[in-house]
Amino acid sequence: MDFFFPQNITCLICQKPIDPNNTYSLCKDCFEEMTFIKEECHKCGKPVINRINFDKSDDEEDNLADEDIKEIEDNCIILTGNNELKDAVNLKIDDDEEYILEKFEEYREGYGKVEEKKIEYSRCKFCENKNFYFDRAISCIEYCDKSKVLVLSLKYYGNTYMSRYIAQVMRDKLEFEQLSADYIIPVPLHKKRMRIRGFNQAEKIASYISEYTNIPIIDCVKRNRNTKRLYALNKFQREKELKNAFEVKGGSEKIIGKRIILVDDIFTTGTTVNEISKKLKIYGVDEIIVLTFLTRNID
Repeated sequence: MDFFFPQNITCLICQKPIDPNNTYSLCKDCFEEMTFIKEECHKCGKPVINRINFDKSDDEEDNLADEDIKEIEDNCIILTGNNELKDAVNLKIDDDEEYILEKFEEYREGYGKVEEKKIEYSRCKFCENKNFYFDRAISCIEYCDKSKVLVLSLKYYGNTYMSRYIAQVMRDKLEFEQLSADYIIPVPLHKKRMRIRGFNQAEKIASYISEYTNIPIIDCVKRNRNTKRLYALNKFQREKELKNAFEVKGGSEKIIGKRIILVDDIFTTGTTVNEISKKLKIYGVDEIIVLTFLTRNID
């Protein structure tokens, strides 16, 4: 079961003891290193200006290299099972909780005039010459050494409880952006990879988003073949590898004319979600919002 892991007792990333009320079950130090995206390209969701970075000091399954996984194995307490830090750290928990809540409110309040600014910054240098079939992509946090731990822990180490917390962040992003939809569609895995991993991380995340928002999930996209790992491929190789890799299942007429939220964990080049979006648009979906947890910046 997902919830044998004690919730809200220790930080999800570093395992320091925390107050049970800490936002997203993170400690102050890890929360500070997360860059929550406030203003992004209105098309691809890449951070463009005025990024929310809490006191930060001076790169989708398809884009996580082996060295990333090795780094997590070496350094992340939650994956190695090293709990020595639990006894060694004596945090001022109440102060941490107050600090995190204060910073989270800064993030929330930053959406006051965002829409006005997004009209001016409608496209960014990453996507201005690209043909995206989705209407808009939004991501929550910039990909970094801390934030990637959550996704790697979920995808490669079977820590499925992570999907609940990831979904909380994504739910809040939808709320701040005042977005809703008729259906949620998780990016599908091929059946071979599904057998190896045992679950689809996008499906896990989507199920919690559905629970939090009451937007139903619809299983209507199929992955036709087990594509290669994409992180070593360039843009044209990715497009070739993913061409016709997806199809909309027969009997999915209820999505015609509807607004869809397409859920995945990481948006890097957008090749995967764009190929799925093309198939959905051809089938008759009216509007597609791609929602991901992480994205890389374009600096």
